[in-house]
Amino acid sequence: MKKTKVIIPIIFIALILVIVGFFLLSPQKYTVAFYNIGERQQKGLEKALTQIAQENSLSIQFIQYDSEKKLSSQIPFAKKPAIIFTSSGFAVESAIGKASKKAALPKELSKGFTSSMTGAVKQSGEGITALPVLSGHFELDIDTQEFKKSKVTKINTWGDVKEFMIGQKTSNNYPMVLAGANPDFFLDFVGAVAESLDGADSYKEAVKIIAEVSDPAKAANALCDKASAPLASTVALLKDLYKFGLIHPGSFAFTNADIEAMALNRQASVLFMSLENHRDMTVNSISHYSSSYIPSEHGANARVFTGKIYYAVPMYKSAQSEKLLTALVSKAQQEQLSQATGIAPVLKQSRTPDKQSDDARFWIAATTVPLAGLSNEVFLTKEAKITLAAEIASRIRN
Repeated sequence: MKKTKVIIPIIFIALILVIVGFFLLSPQKYTVAFYNIGERQQKGLEKALTQIAQENSLSIQFIQYDSEKKLSSQIPFAKKPAIIFTSSGFAVESAIGKASKKAALPKELSKGFTSSMTGAVKQSGEGITALPVLSGHFELDIDTQEFKKSKVTKINTWGDVKEFMIGQKTSNNYPMVLAGANPDFFLDFVGAVAESLDGADSYKEAVKIIAEVSDPAKAANALCDKASAPLASTVALLKDLYKFGLIHPGSFAFTNADIEAMALNRQASVLFMSLENHRDMTVNSISHYSSSYIPSEHGANARVFTGKIYYAVPMYKSAQSEKLLTALVSKAQQEQLSQATGIAPVLKQSRTPDKQSDDARFWIAATTVPLAGLSNEVFLTKEAKITLAAEIASRIRN
């Protein structure tokens, strides 16, 4: 009887080991996952990866993780994807944390990158743990024809923007619009403005508060309400512009579709958007506008621009992954990727499809590693982001 009691647990443990061994050792499909990547950018990456995989006789499968859930909770213990493509901020750090230490890539893969993208490479002693493959940017768009007719000769500072908008203001016209209904965009926007006014330290202090204060209403208090708060200057500037009718009162309810419609009908002279948003607009709607970086009183050498970096994170050691990513950051593929996604390549020497993506690469290269945007720095639920954005917006409107 006692022997039976001993044998049964041993058999049970052996069975578990056999099952675990089967899952760990059975052949894996070569899988690439995406998290927090825009639709156009994901399609561009899929197209490029499929082409490279076919050239290397590799069958590739794509999956998408839910961006409304923590990335770390969605990566399986066994049978991880070979590579996760994700964005700068908490997401890339989460992916690195779940990757094998042996997955690191050779450091030579970043050869030829711009200085900012070289600085953005994530490394450990073993090699590259996260490789930049594309970068976005946060931009200001000015109606070109209206600017030529105005008395303003340059847009370098917020004072220049205000002067231009005052000249555009009429009783029924609000010069500036933004897609404030999108909490991710709005949080990124106020973070970019904070950096332009008070520098990157102010932005980083805002990130710290968002990370440490779980209640969005209390976080908004700490972010905005004291004179020394990291978003206090931002709220004061936007409140001033709103008070004088320079920001459209519907801006906090506008979507990207609303901004595109207003741009198409020339109902606004100043737009704010990411380069990714720019790419989602039709040529007819955006062609009347000229893009620039967010203005500042500070010189370019003191700036840290806001722009999402798109990373490839290898999850386990794979010669196939190394081949894919080596090709992906080659000159030929970077040119095709930039063409397909509309955003900036990471290489110094590769062609871009147009002025916007080339400018974005140049602006970022002229500064340092870009900020990810407040919506990307810390994982927040959709509800938390909506509440936090609404709390900040209420301080601008009231």
